[in-house]
Amino acid sequence: MANEHNDWEPPKPEYDVRAERAPWGRWIFSALLIGAIVISAIWLIRQTIVPDPANNPGRIDLPVAEKPDETQPTRTADDEAWARALEKDTLEGYREYLAEFPEGKHKDKAQAEIDAYDNKAWATAEQRDTIAGYEDYLEAWPEGLHASKAKERIAEMKAAAEARRKDAAERARQDQADWENAARSNTVPAYEGYMSKHPAGKFVSEAQTRIDRLKADQADEAAWQAAKTANRADSYQQYLTSFPQGKYAAQAIAALEQLRPAVGREFSDCANCPAMVTLASGNAELGAGETEADARPNEKPKRPVTFTDMFAMSVKEVTFSEYDACVADGGCGGRPSDNGWGRGSRPVINVSWDDAQKYTAWLSKKSGFSYSLPSEAQWEYAARGGDTGVYIGGSTAAICAFANGAGKETGLRFANSDCTDMSSDRTLPAGSLSANKFGLRDMIGNVGEWTLDCNTLNLKDAPTDGRADQRGSCNQRVVRGGSWFSGPADLRYAARLMQRRGDSNDFTGFRVVRKIGD
Repeated sequence: MANEHNDWEPPKPEYDVRAERAPWGRWIFSALLIGAIVISAIWLIRQTIVPDPANNPGRIDLPVAEKPDETQPTRTADDEAWARALEKDTLEGYREYLAEFPEGKHKDKAQAEIDAYDNKAWATAEQRDTIAGYEDYLEAWPEGLHASKAKERIAEMKAAAEARRKDAAERARQDQADWENAARSNTVPAYEGYMSKHPAGKFVSEAQTRIDRLKADQADEAAWQAAKTANRADSYQQYLTSFPQGKYAAQAIAALEQLRPAVGREFSDCANCPAMVTLASGNAELGAGETEADARPNEKPKRPVTFTDMFAMSVKEVTFSEYDACVADGGCGGRPSDNGWGRGSRPVINVSWDDAQKYTAWLSKKSGFSYSLPSEAQWEYAARGGDTGVYIGGSTAAICAFANGAGKETGLRFANSDCTDMSSDRTLPAGSLSANKFGLRDMIGNVGEWTLDCNTLNLKDAPTDGRADQRGSCNQRVVRGGSWFSGPADLRYAARLMQRRGDSNDFTGFRVVRKIGD
């Protein structure tokens, strides 16, 4: 057995022992390669990061030999000049670059920038579109991109301006010649012809002024001739209203002063209008006194009345001829009867209060002034003419000179025995007897006269400003003055009689009043 153990030999390995050796060659090669990479990295870092000695004062830098940077190109003077131009970014900056480097590598860019300024200046010139605008462009850009075009436009504009100047001069010459011809003619057609040919001419305003003046003069002349032909207050007043500064204004005023209703002056507002006289404003005691003989209760009490405005009253009672003019003109109804006594200048009779109202309306329209029947206060104020007594003239005997009443020839018991009647049974022609202090005739007698006032029982609370009393029974109206059929009791200033407004008779007529200034 021992031999068996001694004869034993370890088994031979199945691989080569040399194959178990460490790969030193490969390790060494790898280490060298890594070292080379590290050294290259350090070198690269040193090239790109420059240490700041201020941050590391204790460090001592050893001088390192500088190597040229082969990766960065060298900046030339051309580039430096271009950089300065870009920094300025102005026209002069780009021009300076080109002046220094006319063939520089940035010349095209510089020229493009300069051209942009040129185009901007040209756009401004075109926007202005004037000779001055294009001249300003040329002054700034004498050799600019648009210099030739600017010169063309300047030439065109100057030529057009010269043509306009010549045309304007010719038109002005023709304008002056045509105006002188029109002025020599001095007629409306001549001036209108000038304006038609030269609607914007130098003398258009003056031509229109002269046309207006000529037409006004023609109208002035026609109006004045019409006023003179009529020779009435209304016609002269119409002329002055239409032509207050007219050629004949002074003459119209002078004529109107002769016809206008000045106090105490007689006038007539139209053909066939009654003759009127203007009464002054003033105060009066109207109505019957408490002790007045024959006075009735409805005539009292006496009261003060103030007339603040003047008014005009017809000098006489309205006559047949005056009333018939209203009938003929369609303003009044049929012709009233004259009882066979005659028409013409006799006072109209057989007319009602309503007939009298129609007459005053027609008269107002015809004359252009405001006519009406008088109020009782106006009538008595006018009849008295400042007198404070009972009878006109102061006594029953004196009545005869002023009033046509019932005289002793009538044989009537109430007749005035102091009078010898000129016409015992009828009216007299209006104005046959004497006038009172206001120049009015027949205020007493001849015919009774309608007034505006209504029938009242008395004069208490009657108006004191001259207005009509519209109280009481207005179907009846007051008649004043008495008539050819009246005795002394009804011929008093204060006597009041009442009649129904629709009644008419041969002893009642009327007279009219007119507002002054209407």
